[in-house]
Amino acid sequence: MEANYEALMTLPEPESPLAAELHYYRGRRALREGRLDEATFFMAEATAAAVHRVDYHKQYAELLFEVGEVYHANDVWKRVLELDQTATEALYHLASNCAYISQYEEAATYASRYLEQEAHGRYAESVQSLLELIELEQELEDEEEDELITWHTEAQQHIDKGRLFAAKSTLERLIDQYPTFWPAFNNLAIVHFYLGNDESAFETLEYVLDQNPGNLHAILNTILLLHEAGQSEAALQLSVPLTRVRPIQFELRYKLATTLALVGQYDHAYEELRLLKERGFRGDSLFGHWLSVSAYKTGRSEEAATYLNSDELKQFEEKNPFDIRDNLEFRSALVQGLRQEEDTARIEIIRIISKLADDEAFEALALTNGLTDNETVISFAEKCRAEICGSSFTGDARIERGYAALVLAETEVTEAEQMSLDGDFYERFSRLLLAGETFEDVTASAAALVWMFYAKRESLLLEECADTFGVSVDTLTGTIRTFKRTLEQA
Repeated sequence: MEANYEALMTLPEPESPLAAELHYYRGRRALREGRLDEATFFMAEATAAAVHRVDYHKQYAELLFEVGEVYHANDVWKRVLELDQTATEALYHLASNCAYISQYEEAATYASRYLEQEAHGRYAESVQSLLELIELEQELEDEEEDELITWHTEAQQHIDKGRLFAAKSTLERLIDQYPTFWPAFNNLAIVHFYLGNDESAFETLEYVLDQNPGNLHAILNTILLLHEAGQSEAALQLSVPLTRVRPIQFELRYKLATTLALVGQYDHAYEELRLLKERGFRGDSLFGHWLSVSAYKTGRSEEAATYLNSDELKQFEEKNPFDIRDNLEFRSALVQGLRQEEDTARIEIIRIISKLADDEAFEALALTNGLTDNETVISFAEKCRAEICGSSFTGDARIERGYAALVLAETEVTEAEQMSLDGDFYERFSRLLLAGETFEDVTASAAALVWMFYAKRESLLLEECADTFGVSVDTLTGTIRTFKRTLEQA
């Protein structure tokens, strides 16, 4: 008989030992009758209601392993140890389970701890055999697997810090060496998308799903990218079957829950995130955000506020200070802006990218040639690339002077003002450059850029500006007139 899950999920929250006992009894009965999904549900409810019952947790952990949720089973066995340090059988199960999922170092640690406490215990012989097997497995471990893990970890670190070109290079090298390592393809699709190559991103995910049907990471990434590309309805439709899926790994379960929240499936997202929280999983700094959003959207306003303002979340954020230079969204926005904006905005973006002054900036600016036919824009990008790598610039001298004037002007305008949303510091320079301004006097040009910028914001006397840059008032006035004429004729 199939379980009526709608009815089960509407059961009142267990608040007493009697309710916990009832759930445990129902779970044991479902287990005896082979209804494993239903048994798992009731055991989860029983342990949530009676958090100090070691026997409940042991039964739940064994059941989780039986249904294939090995990682979750290990979390429960760890909880058993927290409740009862003498429950050495938990060490045995942790060692066995970790070896089962190829976590050999952790398995050996738990096995050694068991033998230290139970040298002649019930599982001593099995644990000793397990240690011998682990040692053999480690000796036979393939060096290529280490290389694969190293490359993939390196690529993930690049992505996390917005080093998209470095990540792309690493992933392509990895895929060339390991053509069926699907996590690399999934990450490559994300990199393509963040670099503005939407078509390549979706083609990569389609290839994964064609070669490895049911790959949950690929499905979730497809939903994510559809949503980000403005195809919200398609993303929502694709997410519907996933509301009945519960992955084994907590990390993947978290990704599924946040994806469901992203497309508006708040009920399912909340239930999954709540369960993860109860199991001690916290994921990343956005865990509290998604849990609070899902709680709020499902009518749990007070609960949402609690999650959002938790000390745990604040401590996590304090340990992970924000740095715009290592922000994936920031770097992606610059590259995509370079691809999509008009030439005036491109010059602004080129300068902002160049100020990052690293290999990623150098690679991003190299895209300019294929994005515009305007020689001024291309030449300005080449000048910025030359500055990054410390090489000489052999292009138009006008571009050289314009760049020098801009850099000099930047010294008198704060970075916050340069980047303000209502600012026109870079926009005015871009328009002048595209209009053919010669910037014959670099210093006077820098002074004029600064004076024109502040003229709309606060009182800046010509004499004061001229004195700051060491030019005469007449020279500054003449340069300002030239700039205004150039802008009017543009």
